[in-house]
Amino acid sequence: MEDRLTALFDAVPDSGASQYAHMRAALAECPEPGTALSWLRNSRSARLLADLIAAGRPLTHADLDATATGTGSRSDAMIADYLRGLLVAYQVLPERDELSARITRHLDRVTSRHPEHSVLLRSYVRWSLLPRARRHQRLRGGGVKHRIRWAYTRINVAADFLTTMAAHGLSLGEVTQHQVDAWLAGNPGTRHEVRDFVVWAHRRHHARALEVPHRPKADPVGLDEDSQWDLLHQCLTDTELPLDVRSAGAILLLFGQHLTRISALTTTALSTADDTTFLTLDRTPIPLPASLARLLTDLMERPAPTGWAANTPSGWLFPGHLPGAHLSAAVLGRRLAAHHIPNRPARNTALVAVAQDLPPAILGPMLGLHPITASQWRRRAGTDWTAYLAARADGAQSPP
Repeated sequence: MEDRLTALFDAVPDSGASQYAHMRAALAECPEPGTALSWLRNSRSARLLADLIAAGRPLTHADLDATATGTGSRSDAMIADYLRGLLVAYQVLPERDELSARITRHLDRVTSRHPEHSVLLRSYVRWSLLPRARRHQRLRGGGVKHRIRWAYTRINVAADFLTTMAAHGLSLGEVTQHQVDAWLAGNPGTRHEVRDFVVWAHRRHHARALEVPHRPKADPVGLDEDSQWDLLHQCLTDTELPLDVRSAGAILLLFGQHLTRISALTTTALSTADDTTFLTLDRTPIPLPASLARLLTDLMERPAPTGWAANTPSGWLFPGHLPGAHLSAAVLGRRLAAHHIPNRPARNTALVAVAQDLPPAILGPMLGLHPITASQWRRRAGTDWTAYLAARADGAQSPP
């Protein structure tokens, strides 16, 4: 192990030795040395680090960004981002606004392929996408990956729309509703996302008032009430289930939280006052029943995981396998599914149940829902309740 560390870090100039001191010490003291040794020997991210060290100058985020965008390869970008997470956790690089950086990096890739649309796309991202992404992250929290994908999709669709119109000899200001309708018909499943761009373009006087309907959404599918409560009871009482599955499942089934928000919960989300444990999902601390309070307290106090995740302090309720990182929502979803806890139906049923009892003004800040979304769930809950009462009334009037 020491030989591998020496081979990697001895290439660092004396002037830059302090930059890597914490990382070298953490790897040498890793409680799972086999994991660290395997990474040093076999991983592409370790080879990338060696190449960057060999450049003989202090490492920066810009160096990793250049690596991620240099070839245009998605795998290269993933390797660079994986390494970045390690280097930030080991204090080699400072933390940065990863949400803005990733969106800007993707914009650079797209505009390099479509330089003729660079001015419009950069203006759209700068004045519309980035401010909303930052605001959502600041107000709603949760992981950044979902918001990054949200921005990527809109940038890609806007670039595709502009490129197709240009191929027909049309500037954005010349595009008519007929061209928009024809373009949407070519792939209605994804192209409806261009609505965000054309609305912004009209407000900035770059385009006519063009109509792009919202993508139709199917009615949310939920669980029946008995199944929902059976699953919740299982999460609260079944000690055969993994602790993280029980905890995440209980939060999902009771509060209808997105897995992106559950996986990114920190230990500070739990607090205690007057012998009552509270969980803060957005702005309003929620008092927890004793069984759920014990479950989440056990989760918070469980021993630190081994391997990579044990190398740095973790403030996550659901720590991931990388130092300083939380568990990804995708991994958490697979763990829940493996124990027959369906993500979306469980969330839908929980939100309908909560919305029956709480007005949107309380529901929003308690669960982190946008006011419009909270109102929609309130209406959905009212519809379901009305339909239930109507069915009961019809049944009562039916002849025996």
